[in-house]
Amino acid sequence: MAKEQKTKTAIYHPPKKEMPYMVVTVSPDGVTATAVESKDEARILASKKTLKVLVEDSHENSSATGPKAVLSSS
Repeated sequence: MAKEQKTKTAIYHPPKKEMPYMVVTVSPDGVTATAVESKDEARILASKKTLKVLVEDSHENSSATGPKAVLSSS
């Protein structure tokens, strides 16, 4: 049985005082790296969950009564 891949996030401390903190997220969709100024900002960014939103327009599907949104969290 295949193991389900999870999203992992790491905070890298700056090697020098004038450099930013790096928040790196590795997911099945790819890798993202974001530079932030403070440790608190890095912790807040790392703790946020990502929501994927799929919106279906009623013009694309005549049987739809209105726009629909499907939310999934990772």
